[in-house]
Amino acid sequence: MWEGRRLVVVMPAQNEASHIDTALRTLPAEVDMVVVVDDGSSDGTIEAVNSADRPYDVVVLQRGGQGVGAAVAMGFNHLSNVLDADDLVAVMDGDGQMDPNDLIPLCHHLVAEQADVVKGDRLAHPDVKGVMPLLRRVANRGLAVLTTLASGRRLGDAQCGFIVVRHEVLTRTNDDPVWSGYGYVNHRFIRWSRHGFRVATHPVRPVYGEEISGIRPLRFFFSVGAMFVREHHGRAFSSLANGPGRVPLSVALLSYLAGWGSLFVVIAGLVPVSYIAFLPGGWALAHVLDRSVHAGGRARI
Repeated sequence: MWEGRRLVVVMPAQNEASHIDTALRTLPAEVDMVVVVDDGSSDGTIEAVNSADRPYDVVVLQRGGQGVGAAVAMGFNHLSNVLDADDLVAVMDGDGQMDPNDLIPLCHHLVAEQADVVKGDRLAHPDVKGVMPLLRRVANRGLAVLTTLASGRRLGDAQCGFIVVRHEVLTRTNDDPVWSGYGYVNHRFIRWSRHGFRVATHPVRPVYGEEISGIRPLRFFFSVGAMFVREHHGRAFSSLANGPGRVPLSVALLSYLAGWGSLFVVIAGLVPVSYIAFLPGGWALAHVLDRSVHAGGRARI
């Protein structure tokens, strides 16, 4: 228990037999339960889980290798009808790349900020330059910009999946579409914005060992890029129809369309090429107005 709340960890794992024992043994004493979601492992991951020494309950769920996002969703779905309203759920990967010493500080920050979600930010940690490879930092910054545009909320570390959420987040997003593979963190962040959840961030220590990333860069770029475009437009039009701030969002839509309009009239030769400047200008104004509406989110009292 942590401050009268049950604290549960969802731990997705695929072929993590050499790492998951450490990930389980080093969890803080406040953890009451761990839901290990085995995503089609073939290396003895389940055996390692069953033989691990742990003071908390362990539930093992199994999937057929659909991806880490689908594994996390399965854990959330399992817990949505099991926990009480004040309980907290964390996500920590089975590869040991999330420092367990950061879990309780994330919980404290969630309560202190009256947030619905707190998300780890490795790029805000003082050790990041000495631990995270430069190429990953640059790629993360770029994905953070795209996620910010798609969600309407500023984000620093786009790819960190170390989160703590209130139980209500699970129940209210239970029927949301699931992004099954890498990129699920970005997808969920955009969806949290669409639901109006208040999301806070907190520095967490970046951890890198001998693990090999399973991301295929080109496939990831095109699939996640298409998801950003789709989710951005879905969130924006949903907010325009049902959310607060309809006046600034209406102006944002007009600015966005004006940006596209400037491109078409330039291509058609109706105006000088210099008018193409209206394209980034219109989009920039639309983004500023969008963020002015979505930046905060609904505070949990």
